[in-house]
Amino acid sequence: MARQSFHELLRDQPPYSSAPFTSALLAAPQMQPCVYVLGYNRYMPKSVSLAAVQMQYRLEDYRSAEAFRERVLGVLRAVRQRAPKGDLMVVFPEDVGLGLIFTQDFERVQTAKTMVEAGLRLMERYQISAFATEGGFAGATRALLRTLSPFVERVYHEVFSEAARVGGAWVVAGSAPIAQGECVHNVCYTYNPKGERVLVQRKINLVPLEQEAGLNLCPAPRELPAVNTPAGKLGVLICLDGFYHELIDQHAKRGVRLIAMPSFNPLPWTKEEAQGWESGLLAGVQKHPDLIGVNPMGVGGFFDVRAEGQSSIVAQCARTPDGSGYLARAKSKSQEEILTYPM
Repeated sequence: MARQSFHELLRDQPPYSSAPFTSALLAAPQMQPCVYVLGYNRYMPKSVSLAAVQMQYRLEDYRSAEAFRERVLGVLRAVRQRAPKGDLMVVFPEDVGLGLIFTQDFERVQTAKTMVEAGLRLMERYQISAFATEGGFAGATRALLRTLSPFVERVYHEVFSEAARVGGAWVVAGSAPIAQGECVHNVCYTYNPKGERVLVQRKINLVPLEQEAGLNLCPAPRELPAVNTPAGKLGVLICLDGFYHELIDQHAKRGVRLIAMPSFNPLPWTKEEAQGWESGLLAGVQKHPDLIGVNPMGVGGFFDVRAEGQSSIVAQCARTPDGSGYLARAKSKSQEEILTYPM
């Protein structure tokens, strides 16, 4: 399609229009979600509880670093109440750290009506010309995110490291925009119960509004690290990456038994949208009887960017009581929920 600026894209169509996002999903290889296979009876050596956090994003939770800390710790405490004993793996949604770009200048941006307006106010604050910068508005957006990245990364890391320690849990910390050199990536950190960062996954396949016309992030190379956990070897695929089943297959070949897929769906959760998501992680795990997928989705959002979705924990259909492939699924598309599944 013709190139548009971020401002034009959000002005001319609903925020995070379904057209480019759906096109990106359709570009990913597709397969049917459930083919029932009888006879699954694998033995898991250790009892572990999995949790998917369908977290409600609210701008006020990013008004200060302490407010963000209390929000995350509160969620972790709520999860622990549901799984008070034993090993615990908690997966937060994509973009949980995105709101930290507004934290240092919260009073300046809180009355903005759109993400673009908030971004322009931040550019003015940091003396970044929205259109005179090399690369135009896209270049200015990249420059802004690089400027804010040290603060975003520090708070994101400190808060989730503490949450893992306090909760005594393995934590897949959703994602945040983090700079590396000239690039800014959509990055997920994972922590062990000691609060040590044990895995870093960068998003490989970007949706259009993460590309030049939007946040101007950089796609990551196809690097798929994994880490051993009490639930088995863990790999992370951020949102759209989970629709590329060859990435799931690569993880499975390397012995991964648990795939976390933090997501943020900036579209109305229609019947058609929900059906489209079934071609992602749910479909991708069907030919791998040892795999379980955890897909938390952020809901709510910032300014004019709103998200909906139903979080889920999925497996091969034969492992689920009703043959649907869902071990757990959120009831709501727009409210905060915590899903748990005892392995």
